[in-house]
Parts: sequence; structure tokens; C-alpha cells
Amino acid sequence: MMETSEHTLDPSDWNAFRVQGHRMLDDMVDYLEHLHNQPVWQPMPEEVRHSFQQPLDDGQHDLGKAHATFMKDVLPYALGNVHPGFMGWVHGGGTPVGMLAEMLAAGLNANLGGRDQAPIEIERQVMQWTRELFHFPETANGLFVTGTSMANLIGVLIARTGLLGVGVRHEGITTDNRQLIAYTSASAHISIVQAMDIAGFGSNALRMIPVDERHQMDIAALELAVTEDRKAGMTPFFIAGTVGTVGVGAIDNLHSIAELCERENIWFHVDGAYGALAMLAPDIAPRLQGIERADSIAFDFHKWGQVPYDAGFILVRDGELHQSAFASPADYLKRESRGMAAGSPWPCDFGPDLSRGFRALKTWFTLKVYGAEKLGRVISNTCTLAQHMKRRIEAEPLLELLAPVALNIVCFRYRSADANRVNADIVIALQESGIAAPSTTTLNGQLAIRAAIVNHRTTTIDIDALIDATLALGKIAARRSYTLSNVKKLMNTYLHTIPGNKKYPTLGNTMPPPKHTEPLIGLAKLMRMAYSDCDLTPLGTQLIERAETDTGGHALMDLSTVLQLRGNRELALTMQAQAIESQQIYAPPTATGQVNIRLLAIMGPGDLMANTPLEFLLEDSDVALDIIYVTQDLPLPANLPDHDVLFVAIAQSDLNMPLLKEIDTAIASWPRPVLNRPDRIALLSRNEACTLLKSAPGVDMPVTVRIARQTLEQVADKKRPLTDILEDGAFPIIIRPVDSHAGKDLDKIDNTGALVSYLQNMTNNEFYVSRFVDYRRQEDGLFRKYRIVLINGKPFVCHVGISEHWMIHYLNAGMTESSDKRAEEERFMIDFDNTFARKHAEAFRAINERVGLDYLGIDCGETADGKLLIFEIDSCMIVHAIDPVEVFPYKQPQMNKIFSAFRQMLLGAMQRGVL
Repeated sequence: MMETSEHTLDPSDWNAFRVQGHRMLDDMVDYLEHLHNQPVWQPMPEEVRHSFQQPLDDGQHDLGKAHATFMKDVLPYALGNVHPGFMGWVHGGGTPVGMLAEMLAAGLNANLGGRDQAPIEIERQVMQWTRELFHFPETANGLFVTGTSMANLIGVLIARTGLLGVGVRHEGITTDNRQLIAYTSASAHISIVQAMDIAGFGSNALRMIPVDERHQMDIAALELAVTEDRKAGMTPFFIAGTVGTVGVGAIDNLHSIAELCERENIWFHVDGAYGALAMLAPDIAPRLQGIERADSIAFDFHKWGQVPYDAGFILVRDGELHQSAFASPADYLKRESRGMAAGSPWPCDFGPDLSRGFRALKTWFTLKVYGAEKLGRVISNTCTLAQHMKRRIEAEPLLELLAPVALNIVCFRYRSADANRVNADIVIALQESGIAAPSTTTLNGQLAIRAAIVNHRTTTIDIDALIDATLALGKIAARRSYTLSNVKKLMNTYLHTIPGNKKYPTLGNTMPPPKHTEPLIGLAKLMRMAYSDCDLTPLGTQLIERAETDTGGHALMDLSTVLQLRGNRELALTMQAQAIESQQIYAPPTATGQVNIRLLAIMGPGDLMANTPLEFLLEDSDVALDIIYVTQDLPLPANLPDHDVLFVAIAQSDLNMPLLKEIDTAIASWPRPVLNRPDRIALLSRNEACTLLKSAPGVDMPVTVRIARQTLEQVADKKRPLTDILEDGAFPIIIRPVDSHAGKDLDKIDNTGALVSYLQNMTNNEFYVSRFVDYRRQEDGLFRKYRIVLINGKPFVCHVGISEHWMIHYLNAGMTESSDKRAEEERFMIDFDNTFARKHAEAFRAINERVGLDYLGIDCGETADGKLLIFEIDSCMIVHAIDPVEVFPYKQPQMNKIFSAFRQMLLGAMQRGVL
């Protein structure tokens, strides 16, 4: 047997590799087999997201461990387009056959750029089938590409060459002195605009023709635009019709466009990204009349064709012109009549790529195994399901159809006075529930729920689930209330679609069922359960049952917390709102034994960052806590629990500013001591906090400005300098949406290009912007972030996060995995009073005096010149002692110091009130 080279990447033990490979294949087959039992999509926890931001290491890692990471941290948080409930965008569902074909292609590792090989013959076979499908001549040619966006670009480039000749490839489009103009529908895909941009014509050379009431390109308007451009001395050269518009699935009048193009000698291109494959369905194909007259057709096998991503295709009527637009002779591409260099022309002669994957194989397998007839039936069925959804919508008075259902896309909305907001909330709630995943679009200024039915796995059950959930969630969003029967229906659906077998690891142990008479479980206990790998799903189910008989809001409030801990924020806040409507005052389990201090806290609705988490600070103490929830519609009631001290626990936010103002007025002459007064909490916004701490001795808090999206877009487009909005402005900068927390959508922007990309992914209208400070320590290149609390002005350390990445969250900083990091944190905590606290005493004193809160959290670092670098000051940072003692034995004593100081603060306030 030949010895394995030490430098090979092949396995040293092929049998072990084979076993692991079978395990990986089995896991993916199980995943596809049991899709209906999984949520469509679920939010990715921040600790998982940041686990993928670690630097490359030099170590070798076991394949099995890498696979385990994939199963735990990748598979559960994919987009979900394989799921039958995914209807958000036009994404195909893929097939098991396609998955296996992709594996074969990967094993073969063929480069289909050229040369004489069977894989290219497979691609030519699929091209032949495609010619037949669209009734193109044998002289036509085609090419696999990444997707229709690339295919549209290739179509523009071929049309350019057809008009200006091959010389344009050398001389450029500016030498002809003609202004070339293209045309497409106002509803066309953005890739047509991008194609004109990339090809060098500029997006202004593309005329966006208005659409009619059926969302088809207005032919009369198109003809008028062509005529007027010719009169102005311009040269119309390209018209792109659409089969299946991205918004509503409309089909342009291809026959009329073909007539116009033939009459005016204009290139006729069809963007049929998903709709072109309707030619496989005999009942739909007649509606594509005229597509056979196109000069080029762009489409994706990975959409309606159900081929795994990616498998785009461009079909061109004039094969010779196609080749002349891209063929590029080179010595290393020399052709022969025999040997490996035979088989000319090669695929690289018809597109920009020399390196090309074997996309054709999974497409060939799909067509071979399933057949054109069955694929056509799948396409027809998705359109039938769309009509079923249309009928459901038309039968519901609360729902409204917003566009004709041409193919398989349905756009509708929930009727409401504030319809755009309500429907936006519904879509997010649907996505986060895991029940169904539609998207949104805007039609005539109205925000629509958009359901694109593409997946071959989708049935009427999935359609009905989407409609039923929309109706139920619409009531929440429209009236901010929810009937318990709908709660039970939706929550049972959600909780029982959480993965629960070995292929999809859950949290592990279950908790014993609570009795119906139990009081509030509370945030502290529930979070401790979640941290200790306790599966909260059975508890969620039990809480639903309890809520049917509970007269108050305890079960709903605990259910809200469970949902937040499971990542379902939207439904969680709905449950919380219902709980507050039922009951304003709650007593979480804090005090044990004798009660010596009675604390009343004012809180508002919101997630885990919306209020000071007092339960963690008071666990197992002699302080009894009562929480009263207030909203704009529910002010402080007349009868309140007897108490010694009042604590305002509401966080600063735009939403809470009116509430803080009302509370400030209500407690102006409160008969008991008040801690954390609302007028001081109101000063903690990022832009006001930096003003408050400006020039504070020993403090560096970068100037933070609040900027409208429109202004940032001007900076991104280089129409306005960064210094116009940020006095110390220079890239890199830090940006985050207003009212975001815990690093959500926080990013470092290095240049205007990165700013453009960031804004494209954000829908927010306002952002905070500040300069980026590189606070890594020079000796080891690591970043360190400290969480400090000031209690009556005295600083206490809560934790130290040490990371290779500038954006540190304690859970993803690798503290659990690194004994060295924990050792440093332990030393820091032990020496804190005599080192860090003493070094920055003047800074802490200034912060305390200027902010004026009895209890304040600070997230900070240190600058290179030794100043206290402030990232954020907040009264609602989570401070707890739930980290495992066996891993962090040094934390418990430190946290006890904080809890003792907090109690002492309450005691001091109580005694002052008595005096």
C-alpha cells in the first residue's frame, strides 16, 4: 500500500472519514425529512453570531467537532428557504437529489472553464434542453452563471457588442459618440440597473417605464419613450421585459415588446429569473407568448426549478455573437483538435469566468430524475396555492388583496388605521414566531405582506397557517391586545416547532411543571434556568394552560420572559402587554425570611434591556420587591403597595421619554425617598451623555451625534463630508440605530463604500455616529471592556470582557473557554479598589456628579493615554451572579459586594426617609 504523504489533505484514516461522512449525510437527510417539525426561521443569538468573528488560528480541528459546530450554530439559524413555510423571497427549496448531485460535483472538483471533459458535455446537454424549452434555434448558445443578476449583465454586454461591433471591447463605448439607451419596467429587478452601471453606460441611460394596473410595463409609454429618445439623437439598443416581477409576479406583454424590438431593431432581453421556467407548465406557458422571440433570456434553475443554489442561466439566440462578445485568446487557452485542449469552443468563451463550478450536474440530475413534466406540475401547484391564498384573503373582511395574483406571488395586508406600521409588525412577528416567513413590499405607498410560493414542499396547510397567524397577530399589532385562545393557538404552534431531537440540540433538562397556584416565577429564576441548560419549552406550554385560569397576569408575564429567552421578542412583548393590561403590580420572588426593606419599582413595557433588572440585585435578600408597570395609557394607580423606597427603573429611550416626563411630574412630592429620578435618566441618550461628560477630567467619551438617514446617505454618496456631521469625524466611525442595545446592528465603518453597504441593509431612519477609538492593548493586541456600576457614587466591577474583536460581549469573548482570560479577570476584581478604581477615581467622581443617579452602569475601556473610555452609560445594564461557580469561583464574592452595596443604598435611603 502506498504511504500517505504528510503534506496531503486527504484523511489518514479513510474508514473513520467514511463513517463521519455518512453521519454528516444522515444529518442533512434527517433535516430535510423533518422540516415540518422545525421553525421556518429563528433569530441567531448574539453569542452565536460573534462566535464566527474569531481570528484564524493555526491549529488543526477535528472534522467531527467542526460538524458539531455546524449542527449547533449554523443549521438552526439558516434563512429557512428549504422550509414549506418560507414565502419571504423567491428562493427555491432545493431537493435531496440536488443535494446529492452537489456532493458528487464537489468530489469531482471539475473546472468547467474549458478543455475536453464530460462535465462540459453535461452542461451542453442542459443547454440543448433549454433551447428546446424556449423554442430557440440550434445556433443558440447558453451558459451557466451564478444567477440572473449576472445573466442580465451578460445580456447587456452582448447587446452592446451586437450594436457597436467587436471593436467596442477594445475601444470602449465612448468612441462611438452615440448615447445608448435601454428600457425596462419600473417594477423590474434592480439587477437591470446594476447591469447598465457595470457595463459602463450608467444607470441614467436606463429608462424606467411605468406600469399599468396589472403591474405590466406600459407598452404605449415604452413606445413613446423610444420615439422621443430617437428624436433627441439617442440610440435605443436594449429592452428588458420581465416574466415574474419581484414585487407581485407580473408578466410583461412579451409579444408586444417583441414586435416593438423587431420594428425598431432593438435587442429584446427577458429577465425571467423565476418566471421563465413556467414554460415547463402547460397551463401557464401560453401566458409567456413572445418569449420565444427574445434575443436573450436570463433565468435561474435554483428558483422554480428547485435546483440547489446557485444555478443561473443565460440563453442567447445568436451563438456566434455571444462568443464574439467574450472570447479572449491567450497562450494558456490555446485549443487543439486532440488531447485535453480539444472541444472548442469552451464555456469560458461565452462569459467572464475562467473558473467555473459544475453547476450543470445538479441541474442535469434534477431534470433527469424528476422530469420536465413533474417539475411543471410543481410550478403549476405553487400558482394553485397562490389562488387558494387569494380566496382566503378575499373571504376575510380584515384582509385586503393589494395586487392581482398573476403567478405565485400574493400581496395583501391587514386592514387597520395605521396599516403600514401594523403590517410591518405582523411580518416581523410571523418571521420570529417560526410559523411562516413572508416579506414586505410597497405598492402605491401601501406596505404589503408579500408571500412568494416557490417551494415544492408547501401545501394548503402552510398557506392556512400563514393566513390564520396573520389574522391573530394583526389583532395584536392593531389593538395591542390579544385573546387567550389566540395566544394558546399560536404559542402551542411556536413552542412545539422548536427542535427537540439529537440532530437539533436544545437546552437539555426540563423543569418540573409549576402548580396553578404558584406566584410569579420571575426573570432571575427563569434566566438562571436558561443559563443552566434547562429546556423552557415544556414550561412555556404549561404557562399557556395556567393563563386560561389565572385571573391576573402572572402566567402571561412569565410566558413573556420565556419567549424572550427563546428569542421570540415580538410575541413576548405581546404577552407582556396583555399581562400588564390584566395586572399592573407584580411581586417577583426576591426576599427570603424576614423582610427589612420594602422596595417599590416603577417599570415600563419592553424587553430585557428596558428596565433596571432589580431581581438579580435583590435575589435571596431581605428586600421585598414590588414592581408596578406603567404605560402612556396606564398611569400610576391610586392604591400602591406600602413601601420604604421608590426606585425608577425605566430605561432612557425615545419611546420612554414621554413616560419619564409623566412619572417625573407624578412623583414630584413623593412621600418616600426616590432613587434614580426620571429627569436624570432622561439624560442618558448617547448624544446627550457625551455632552454631559464633555471635558470631564480623566474621561474620553467620543462625540456622538444623532443623524438622519438622509444625511448619512449624502455622506455615503460623497455629496457631504463626514466632518459636516461629526466634529472629530474621520473614518473609521462607529454607527448604530437609535434605541438599539446589546450591539444590535452596531458596526465599524471604514469608508464611504462600507457606509453604503451598511445603509442598504438597514431600514432605520435615525442613527448614532461617533469616531472609532482603537482601545486594544499594545502588548498583546487584545481589547478589554469593563462593566462598572456606580452605587451612591462608588465604583464596583461586574465583569471584564477580553477579546480579539473590538465589539465585546461578555458571552462571546471566550471567557468560559480561556483560563488565562479568567485569571486576568479574577486579578482585576481582587485588585480593583486599589488599582483601576483608584486610577480613575477622578473620572468616576465626575461621572457621578454630572449624571446624578444613585445607581448607574458604565461600559468602558481605557485609551492608550490612560483615560477612561466610555462606551455607554445606562441605568439598566444587566448585573447578575448566574455564571457557573465551578468556572467562575471568584465572581460570587465580587457580586456579593455589589448586592450588599445596593442593599446598603436602599437602607440609607429608607433611614433618611424615616428621619
